[in-house]
Amino acid sequence: MLEKYESLNIKSKIFLINELNEKFPKKYKNIKLLERCVKELDLLYDKGILFIIEILYKYKLYREEIVPITYHFRGTINNLLLLYILEISNVDPIKYELPFELFNDNNISVDLINAIPLDLLSYVNNVYHNEVKFVYGNHNKEDIEEINRLEDNYYLIIPFLGYKDSPACPILKDIPFKMNEYLLLETIEDYRNYTKEFLTIRIDEKTPISNSKKGSLDNVLTNDFEKDIAEILSPKTIHDYVQIKSITNGTNVWNNNQDIFVKKGKINLDNLIATREDILEYLLNHSIDRGKALEIVNFIRKGKQRKESKMWNEYVKIMKKKNCEDMFIDIFSKIKFIFGRGQAVSECLFVLDKNNYY
Repeated sequence: MLEKYESLNIKSKIFLINELNEKFPKKYKNIKLLERCVKELDLLYDKGILFIIEILYKYKLYREEIVPITYHFRGTINNLLLLYILEISNVDPIKYELPFELFNDNNISVDLINAIPLDLLSYVNNVYHNEVKFVYGNHNKEDIEEINRLEDNYYLIIPFLGYKDSPACPILKDIPFKMNEYLLLETIEDYRNYTKEFLTIRIDEKTPISNSKKGSLDNVLTNDFEKDIAEILSPKTIHDYVQIKSITNGTNVWNNNQDIFVKKGKINLDNLIATREDILEYLLNHSIDRGKALEIVNFIRKGKQRKESKMWNEYVKIMKKKNCEDMFIDIFSKIKFIFGRGQAVSECLFVLDKNNYY
């Protein structure tokens, strides 16, 4: 964690613990789940991004006095029970079996529903102007000294506001600020050179596409690849759609891998490996120690070349000793990137919302 954020994160930790103690009894009675939330606080604190959770939490409370907003988080941050207890996420990690240990995001990516990114930026600059600064504007390369001056006096966050020509963010087309092709509001020519000084929060917005009382899970399938796999696997439940949404976001998870086993009738929706959680559950079901299983999952998701890897060979020995099938070991060995279940769950829940936000 950057030292400059330490005092801010300490204050956030104290604040959020108090909020947790107040809100937790309204959701759960199991005290072990509260202990899990505290561990999640520690994870966010260690990464130096806990104060961003406080900002999003307070901004949501502020907006509720105007128009209630909802957040749609991307990535394994959906696995955090803390967000569900604070009511800034609608994904219940307990219901959907999302272990917090798989959380590995180093920044926060979030869609705003019923709010626009610039409103959040304005709120932060007004409320946190002495502590946090969202830098957005038209600083050019020759303004590096000005950037450095700001960096010495503020916590700088560079916002990401969607992708070029994204229909989800029509407001961005009229913004007078200078942007690059990914609509990063530019403060220097390439902020990635300053990752030790800058944190990134990625912000986009979603707009309701239907006012129907009930959405359809079919709406979660947004491209031909997803629809083709759905036709093969015939999904019916949220779990089924989560698997399809996840597997299509992976690399070498379906193509040249499980698609072959599906054709042979050896893989179906019941034993499909579509998420990191699926791998973890498979390993745990074969009595592999939880710590070691998490280690294997994190090794697989990074997509390293495994056949030549000494570490991978050690993991294979462990799996074989625990009677893991050769077919699944082969599947794991081919994966280059695999999705987290939490984000796919969130996608499905949004299309079932009464306003059908997806």
